[in-house]
Amino acid sequence: MQNQRLCPWDWRWGHWIGNPDLHIFHVILLALFLPGQVSGSEPINVLLITVDTFRPDRLGTYGYERDTSPSLDRIAEEGVLFENTISSSSWTTPGLLSVLTGLWAPSHAVDVRGKSLAPGTPTFATLLRQEGYATPDILYLSSIPNLQNLGLTPSYLQRDKYLPNGDEVLFRALETYRDSTFFLYYHYRNLHLPYSPSQDYENLYTPRGYDASGFMAEKVAAIRKNVTIPLGSVILNKKDEAWINGLYDGQIREMDETFFRPLMAHMKRLDLQENTLLIITADHGEELMEHGFIGHPSTSFKGNSFDEVLKIPLIMRGPRLPAGRRIQEQVQNVDILPTVLDLVNAPIPETVQGQSLVHLINGGEHVEQPAYTETTPGGYQATSEMMDTRIRAMRTSEWKLIHTHGPGVDEYELYNLILDPKERRSVADDHPEVLDRMRSDLHRWVLSTQPRPSIEVPVNSSMPLTEPIRVLFPTDQQAFRYADVGKVVTVKWTGPERARYVIEYKVGEVNYHLEGRMPVDGTAVQYGPYTEEMWNMLSLYNPFTFRIAYEGAEKMASPWVTFTVIPTESGSPAGSIAIAIAVSALWWGEVTILLTGLVAALAILLRKASGLSPTDFVSSALFLAILAGIFRPLLLKLGRERVKLWGVVVLYTGVIFATLSHLPLVWRALWSLTKGRIDYTGTAITVVAGVGFLGLLLAKNRRVVPFLLCLPVLGLYAYLLMELGRSPAERFHLAEYGVLSLLLFRAIRIDMPNTRAYLLGWCLAAALGCIDEGIQWWLPNRVFEWKDIGLNFLSSGLGMALVSILQSAKDGDDT
Repeated sequence: MQNQRLCPWDWRWGHWIGNPDLHIFHVILLALFLPGQVSGSEPINVLLITVDTFRPDRLGTYGYERDTSPSLDRIAEEGVLFENTISSSSWTTPGLLSVLTGLWAPSHAVDVRGKSLAPGTPTFATLLRQEGYATPDILYLSSIPNLQNLGLTPSYLQRDKYLPNGDEVLFRALETYRDSTFFLYYHYRNLHLPYSPSQDYENLYTPRGYDASGFMAEKVAAIRKNVTIPLGSVILNKKDEAWINGLYDGQIREMDETFFRPLMAHMKRLDLQENTLLIITADHGEELMEHGFIGHPSTSFKGNSFDEVLKIPLIMRGPRLPAGRRIQEQVQNVDILPTVLDLVNAPIPETVQGQSLVHLINGGEHVEQPAYTETTPGGYQATSEMMDTRIRAMRTSEWKLIHTHGPGVDEYELYNLILDPKERRSVADDHPEVLDRMRSDLHRWVLSTQPRPSIEVPVNSSMPLTEPIRVLFPTDQQAFRYADVGKVVTVKWTGPERARYVIEYKVGEVNYHLEGRMPVDGTAVQYGPYTEEMWNMLSLYNPFTFRIAYEGAEKMASPWVTFTVIPTESGSPAGSIAIAIAVSALWWGEVTILLTGLVAALAILLRKASGLSPTDFVSSALFLAILAGIFRPLLLKLGRERVKLWGVVVLYTGVIFATLSHLPLVWRALWSLTKGRIDYTGTAITVVAGVGFLGLLLAKNRRVVPFLLCLPVLGLYAYLLMELGRSPAERFHLAEYGVLSLLLFRAIRIDMPNTRAYLLGWCLAAALGCIDEGIQWWLPNRVFEWKDIGLNFLSSGLGMALVSILQSAKDGDDT
């Protein structure tokens, strides 16, 4: 192919040499077109991936002895690796904001919880959108104040559908925008505490039997289950390093094989590898026993600025970058944005505080700049005292100065990184001249990076606020189940739509306790959708108590409302049955609330029905009468019993199918009206139905065999409903197909013997289950899963098995 392209050029070149006019024309063409091609006139995509809690020294490409990262190592070999990259902070929010804005933490000012980036701040998304890039929002963190105003656009309509499935949202977005020039930003979370790699990776690097003994098992359980582990709550020592490092390394290998390897294969299938600039970096690192504990400020409540929490990976791969380039000079995460803008030929705003590294990448001389950092002792979960404390650092290739300043503390630490790379001993008293010089530079940096004061006029200043706020959803003491609430947490309240509000919250207990305020606009806010793993972590912060207030007018706040998040893996079948029995038999107050809610729901339904006009009732009755007249001859031929039984089947199936699109709304309304007690009904009905079945069997049978046959069937059915059915609504849905089996058997056996009626009834119920799931795949507000087809198949089969046992007992046949 190359020769076919070059031959015409060779022929023309020889012709132009002998023709001065054409030679001049050729030179003009070279001047016009070739420089543009060399500098990169073709647009390139930008894919930015940040990994939470990501240490570079645990990757093979950074010299780690374990083979934890073969896919990432290959990416680094094909691009540029920065060996010494420093984050602007040692916890998530300020670190990410520095990557996305090119600003140091004090300048973007999102340094504690509840803050948001100032509207209009140039970001990756806003700057690249000005260059014609699509900038869809696929970030699961977008709904929290700290990560708002990033400039990402809500243009990807499938975002909420794929977000609960974790990394799938990125893979799907790449497919959707493959023919666009895009900027995609994705944050990978699964290296963060708890250190809990999946089964295939948990024992790759951990010592054999590390979690066997009593005290060891307690420590392992704490680290494998908790998002936060405050300093002192778990006693760790030198012997624990091996298994802690093994768990962390297992997570890196899992990420490498289950995320980065399929990501690169997916990009290759989509022909995106050669025209996409891939940037892989982190928000911060992680302490793994270097200074006696694990985690980072927002997990250990022990903020520091040591290298293990500040050093992060930085790998860039793509067009206009050399392969296999390794850069030893110190750089910072604020340099990422200007470097990418430079690579895609976009202007770099003067407000950006980082510097482009393109000159360094291309082998030019580079004057290394000091790295500056700022953090708080507690990160997102800081106490009020921690929120007033700052830990700032200045780092060169030889020295690091750390200054901790806050209520009751004003301390300097100085470390010689050449002689003491692990930062074990402060030498501030031994080198006063270095301390003074670096202290002056650090203070100068602090003064130069302060954000400009806001002169924004409060939204509520010119708006009459007369009515106290009422929270519409959730209701007090409500409980949220993952699938029932669409995998999101939604809050709604009364008030003017254009007003600005504040959500005051008190969350969790002991290690998970948080208090604070979040500003919001409008009268509703949604958090999520969450992955199942994130939902279960959210449940650690129960209970959630909040109220809504007008900003600047807290006296008109709503009453406090409390809700809980129920983890998806809560309870065994036996435990659920015990709860149901206790609720039904002992907690009369709970039953009263349930019945009151169901009566209220019925009243609402009747009220809506009464809103229909008499004309609608008359026309509907007339239409049904006409249909009855048309089909009456056929129905008479079929026989009264056959019509009755098949009519019940058709009506029952029609109700199931007709309510599919409304079921989430109905279930959510029932949750609200019954204050979460509707959850008990699925389990209670299952127990009552099982007891009723055994009673009916006992009434019709005195032999042992039917009882022996029904017990494993009932046990399997209970397991199916309680364990594999993820929510009460889904359990009701599965129970429907057991009932459908009974109705089909009764209708079919009029014309067939029992054995064939069992088999055909099961097949029909399973087929209707497939149609059911097909409808849910088509509906925009429902989630389709192949698992559910199998569950419908099994539940209808078990229902038919119970029918056969009961029928055999009735007929007096032990078989």
